[in-house]
Amino acid sequence: MRFLDRSTAGHQLARRLVPLLDGRTGAGVVVLGLAPGGLPVAAEVAEALGAPLDATVVRALAVPGHDRPVGAIADGDPPLFDRYTLKSLGVTSAELGASVKRERVEVRRREALYRQGRTRLPLNGRTAVLVSDGLTDVLTTRAALHALAADLPEHLILAAPIGDARVAADLRRDVDQVVCLHLPRYAHAAGPWYGEFHDVTDREAAVLLRRHSPADPTPAGHPAGRS
Repeated sequence: MRFLDRSTAGHQLARRLVPLLDGRTGAGVVVLGLAPGGLPVAAEVAEALGAPLDATVVRALAVPGHDRPVGAIADGDPPLFDRYTLKSLGVTSAELGASVKRERVEVRRREALYRQGRTRLPLNGRTAVLVSDGLTDVLTTRAALHALAADLPEHLILAAPIGDARVAADLRRDVDQVVCLHLPRYAHAAGPWYGEFHDVTDREAAVLLRRHSPADPTPAGHPAGRS
């Protein structure tokens, strides 16, 4: 299976999600794009569900001179590390303090730029649907899920058009449900599964969020999300 682009993939993913949510649409659902690449997919899902759209920004943590990420960080949460990889490289998490600080600043910069003054959407008691353009990395996705789980959603769903079967299986313990249209045995990157796959710019991300954000981001009866 190969998708024309992220928007087309989002349309197809939405068709799978709508019946699965069993009427839990509108204010009871929040769709979150794993930003920036997941936002064009998530925007189509939010449109189909009649739900607001928000972003979850995660940054990978790397050791200089090595391509493979050794951790990931989301705003407000401690970093998540791959202890096995750290050990194999002879690096401790304490030695990555400068990288953690730098990437946390970048997470906050992007979230502020994307939301343009809007507050984080509350998840408490609602169904949160995290949408990625591809489940190819456990660390960054798990860091995003942990950040969302801290806001106490009633249900937490992970959805993507494409996903590595092993990665999806590993992430199932972090959510109530994984929804993926295509699960090949090996999918090391999302790009090859799309006909058109560009780097989503900060401006594109901000436009998508503004277009699908509610005028009042805090529905009656729901507390504000983390700031």
